[in-house]
Amino acid sequence: MSSRILIIEKTGVIKESVVKNIVETELYKKAGFKSAEGFTQVHQWCLNGNTVSLYGKSSGRAGQENKYDFPPPVDKILFFGSCILVSDSGSLKKSQWETMYEELFGGFEDIGDEDSDESEDEDDDIPKTKSGYAKDGFVVDDDEDEEEEDDDEKIRIHGEQIDLSGFDILDDLSSPPTKINKDIVLNDFEELF
Repeated sequence: MSSRILIIEKTGVIKESVVKNIVETELYKKAGFKSAEGFTQVHQWCLNGNTVSLYGKSSGRAGQENKYDFPPPVDKILFFGSCILVSDSGSLKKSQWETMYEELFGGFEDIGDEDSDESEDEDDDIPKTKSGYAKDGFVVDDDEDEEEEDDDEKIRIHGEQIDLSGFDILDDLSSPPTKINKDIVLNDFEELF
């Protein structure tokens, strides 16, 4: 009589495989390993009268880590290469494991349920900019940038504020700075007075 096992490849892909007999000491070959060294039964899950055993290696080379997200309590163990899932009933289909997997994780919610439309936005009570962003100080409004730029074009000499926006003092520079250095401009203007 043939049995069905599941191979969890290192990429996380689940493949069904039919074997004549399930021989625990020979499962490492189905996982693609050359020797049985380190390939052991790691855990058993019992759910609804069905027991599924996990076989794998918990040591190996970097880059050979198994990417599959196993259910608790082995979710924190790092496996290497392919792993094998075997049912005590002798046959385990991918659909059976997926149902058991969901129950072992405590169930999953489908994204896009009706209640997702009813979710409230945290920023509903906060006033918004004309661009639609919340005025919570996280995103700077374009108008604030312009005000700061205007302040950069003004300096104070002897208590008097002078607007530099009409002067082309940076035309001589080959690569003008993005902001006006007030100390340099201050020295140039003090020479004028």
